[in-house]
This record gives sequence, C-alpha cells and structure tokens, in this order.
Amino acid sequence: MSSSISPFYRPGVFPALSSRLLTTASQSLRAAIQQQLILKSFYSTPLRVTGLPLTTTKGFTYLIAASWHPKKRRSSVPITNNNLWLKERMKVGKVDAGEDAFFYVGTHEGVALGVADGVGGWTQMGIDPATFSWALMDNAASIAKEFSSFKLPLFHAPNGCNDILDAKQILNGAFDKLIKSGKVKAGSSTACILSLSKTSGILNAATLGDSAYLLIRNGQLLYESPSQQHFFNCPYQLTVIPEDFPNQKLYFKDRPSDAYQANHQLQDGDVILLATDGFFDNVFTEEAVSIVNHELRDVIGRDRKVWDNDIEELRSHVRKLSRTLTNTARRCSMDPKRVSPFAQSARKSGESRIGG
Repeated sequence: MSSSISPFYRPGVFPALSSRLLTTASQSLRAAIQQQLILKSFYSTPLRVTGLPLTTTKGFTYLIAASWHPKKRRSSVPITNNNLWLKERMKVGKVDAGEDAFFYVGTHEGVALGVADGVGGWTQMGIDPATFSWALMDNAASIAKEFSSFKLPLFHAPNGCNDILDAKQILNGAFDKLIKSGKVKAGSSTACILSLSKTSGILNAATLGDSAYLLIRNGQLLYESPSQQHFFNCPYQLTVIPEDFPNQKLYFKDRPSDAYQANHQLQDGDVILLATDGFFDNVFTEEAVSIVNHELRDVIGRDRKVWDNDIEELRSHVRKLSRTLTNTARRCSMDPKRVSPFAQSARKSGESRIGG
C-alpha cells in the first residue's frame, strides 16, 4: 500500500466459528495535492479487491474487502417442510456467512457498510437466524443507495459538514422496511453500520448490541465502540415476533433509536475493524491491533510513495490482512484451552464458559 493510500481496515466477523472482515483504506490530502492527482489518474477505474471496489475521490479513498468463515450450524429440530433451510443454508444471503450478514454500498456522498449478527436461539424454533440479518443488511444497502429518495435527514457533523449519510437513519430505515415488508416473520439481530464521507473524511457510526468497530491510529487503539448488553450474553437486538407468539413479554424488543451513535474525523493512515461478536468474542482487542500492525508493517508510514505500479502488492496486503484476522478468530474459537474474551466476560458474570 502507499503513502497516498492509507490503509483503513475493518473486519466484520460473525458469531462463534463464523467470522467476516470488511477492510477499508482511507486517504486524506495530508500528502501533497500533486500526489493525490497522480493517484486519481491511476485509479480512475474502480479497482476490485476481494470482490469489492476501490472508491476514489478528491479527498478520501476507501478500499473494502471481505472474507468470512461460516459457523457450523446445528439444530435439534427435525427437518420438515417448514424448516427446509436446515438442508439448504446456502440459499439465504449472498454468501454462506453462518448467521451473519453484511453490506457495502458506494454512494455519491461516500461509502456505507455494515454487519449484522442473527440471534442463533431462533434455530430451536425452526427459524433461520440468517433470514433476519440478511434482510436487515439488504435493506440497509437499499436505504443507503437511495438515501435522498427516502427523505431521510443527513448527519450534520460538528465541523459543519452536511454531506454524510446518517448511520442511525440507515439502520432505522432498514428495520422499518423489514417490518413493513412482512417477509421476515420472526427473528432478531445486532447491527453495526458505518457511513464514511468521501469529501470530509467524517465517519458516522451506529452500533446496536455487540457488533462493534475499532479505530486504530498510528498503530495504537484510538476508539472501541461500546457493547450494549441487557445482561451477559444478551446483547441489544432488533426483533420481530409474530403476534400469536407465546410469552412475548419475555423477549427484548430494542429499537434503532437505542443504537449508540458516534462520529470521528478520520486521518491519513487510520485503520478500522468492523466485526460481529464472532470476532470480538474470540480475539482480544490488543491482539487485533497487533495483527493489523504486523500485517501492515510494510504499508503504513510510506507517506512519500505513490502506488502506481504496485497495485497487486496493495491487493495482497489487504487480502492477507483479511484472511489473517478471520483465520485467527476461527482458530481461537476452536482452542478448548484458550481463555477467550467471551470466557472472561462469563467469569465476571459468575458463569463458566469456554470458547467464543
């Protein structure tokens, strides 16, 4: 990667064995304007890395890639005509990412992306958790792409910039569309949505539950989004329950308005990791920061170099980081002797758990 393109990475990972990564690279005009113009001339055509495009603008460039390990889903529920998804898991969502889903959309204003973690407990009732999470993320992509047509307000940053899609409005619109469509009869999900401005470099975020993100700057953790929990292993979650469903009062029905919202002014070289609990339950924050620094040691800090003839090297760094993060989460989740972040949280709550 280059001085002109600072890496801006985001792993979107999923529950337990399932993990996903979204990696974003952001570039500001801290370098000379001439370098930026050279960069634009070489990257005038979208570059694809792991299936997702590189978006280049006058101010900021975002590079996004994805990788995942699907969680092996098991059920004690007999396979019937009502839950044939147990045999045909691949038919839900764009890819088989276990119970999780994700989206990425390039817009006129910038980039919107997000992750969602379908709550696995619905499996015991013959309901595929991925149906809810994919519907929510597909709706979020639609809302972000056609934000103005939905007449949703933009986010007004403290610095006066008003070209930023409001991440909480995207989440609210996605959930509202899910309910009104009636296509998802039951299910629930956590969510984390990011909106990044191409011109100002403002990041606006909305997080609900334990899907989260890290902001790493100059090799150090600058920010970690908070986890919202009703109690241990019960995160905030958007929920749809049939009207005739018994014991409805026993279920939490959080709203998009409950999401925690934050915004950041990005700088050249910032790194962001976006993930569901499948990553954060298995990999400690300091381990994630260490992996990013190790994988990008030959990339970050090259403020004087323009990556014109080294696109393949740029791609390889992004893909390798993506694979390393997700492979690490998967490997840690399968280690019975490891005291994971999930196990530590369980102990604090008076429970004994292993894995993540």
